[in-house]
Amino acid sequence: MATSAVRRPPSLPADRDLPGAASLLEGTGAERVARFLDERGLEPHRVEPAQAHYRPGRWLAVCFRTGAVERATGRPLTPTVTMECRAGEAEAIRMFPDDPDLPGLRAAAHGDLVARRLRSKPVAVDVEPLRYRPRRRAVLRYRLLQAEAEASYAGAAGGRVRVLFAKVVTPARGRRLLALADGLRPTGLRLALPAGRVGPGALVIPPLPGTSLRDMLVGGGPLPSPERVVEFSAELHRRAWPAVGAGMPGDRTALRRRLDPGTALCAAHVVARLLPEHGAVAGRLAEAVLGRADESEPGDEWLVHGDLYENQILVDGQTLGLLDVDDLGPGDPLLDAANFSAHLLLLGTSGIPAAATVLGYRDELRAAYCRQLDAGSAALAWREAYCLLRLAAGPFRALHPDWPSRMAARLDLATQILSARR
Repeated sequence: MATSAVRRPPSLPADRDLPGAASLLEGTGAERVARFLDERGLEPHRVEPAQAHYRPGRWLAVCFRTGAVERATGRPLTPTVTMECRAGEAEAIRMFPDDPDLPGLRAAAHGDLVARRLRSKPVAVDVEPLRYRPRRRAVLRYRLLQAEAEASYAGAAGGRVRVLFAKVVTPARGRRLLALADGLRPTGLRLALPAGRVGPGALVIPPLPGTSLRDMLVGGGPLPSPERVVEFSAELHRRAWPAVGAGMPGDRTALRRRLDPGTALCAAHVVARLLPEHGAVAGRLAEAVLGRADESEPGDEWLVHGDLYENQILVDGQTLGLLDVDDLGPGDPLLDAANFSAHLLLLGTSGIPAAATVLGYRDELRAAYCRQLDAGSAALAWREAYCLLRLAAGPFRALHPDWPSRMAARLDLATQILSARR
């Protein structure tokens, strides 16, 4: 077995309820993954921890990005392997697309099976995994070769290739999303809605045309006015509320659409475990946010996206489209605005050349949302602090080499917002 190349991020502090957790990120996990691949006839040459999903005292799941060669054929492979450490359970290890909570993932990742189940019956389907969060969701891109272009599959000119996306969630969540799509489709809004499924919870989604607002902010070019973006939020409410405003069966996403005390406390707890020296700051942020919880209920019900930010909005000429409507439902519209603003703040303070453009756009967007919702700046600010607290552990989840300082910077931003808007 070849020696694996391992990128080692900063150490995870000891967790007495998960004694094996720290070793997953400090070399032992990579060595176990290398043996796992070796036992399956793969010669590993690269094993890197790429994602970490952590609940202190309960579980840690680490996704490893690998490179290997299939011994029997010499074919290069790049499998994703997940290791889990859970309190009171034996260590678990599995290779994508195996996932106990996403039973449709194996079918969704099998190109030949997808080709048979799609109505268009393509000659072949190339599957590209884009995002994966163990036990929660996966996003895949399909490139379909149409039947009439069969002779062009080897690369000859003239072949027609279509693109579709697949989102894989739990079966219960998949049923909710299909029902939600049925209600939203007649509204005529440009929304990325599932058109069918290829397995339990494995939903097929046609692409929407356009460029993400994030790419436009970063890359330059004419931007939609902040007022147009804010009006699009209002248009979503007006046109979709009659169809889905009463709520959907089995909807457990409301925690993302309103301030949730448990979420604030959990986020502060994660920070305290990962960065003990910043635990008091995180705790004070949570207390400050929870002290405003009685302001989080809107007077009238409002339909909100639930996870709105710049990468969810597609711009196609003068029209806007919206991705990831999974969490759409009744909620607090100012929280949608705060989440959008918090993401722009993180983007604008990330060191990109377009920082001034992004931060200027954020200022205009905040003002436009406050005007539309007849809200004060302070009401938006504490919600922004809540969103930043929720996002604080993001650098750790991505295992950025400098995640401790990046997490601390996010806490500083949240503290500054609260202090400035009092």
